[in-house]
Amino acid sequence: MKSLPGILIGLAVGAVVGILLAPESGKTTRRKISTESDSFFKDLQDQLQSGLDSIKEQYNDYVDSASSKTQDLVAQAKRKAK
Repeated sequence: MKSLPGILIGLAVGAVVGILLAPESGKTTRRKISTESDSFFKDLQDQLQSGLDSIKEQYNDYVDSASSKTQDLVAQAKRKAK
């Protein structure tokens, strides 16, 4: 996530340089840019989804751990109360 601004800036600079130095026609260049930007955003979406999945997994692990510890503490308190 920290590298996202750098990636976006790199994409913009690359697109500008590519347009200025393109040996192909404007139509072909625009098609290439469209295809590459679609690919970039698809990859970005996949990375974000992967990050969200990782966060969800970590959260669920934390909740499970906290629940288990809470149950252990309740069981200990019940044993001491007897």
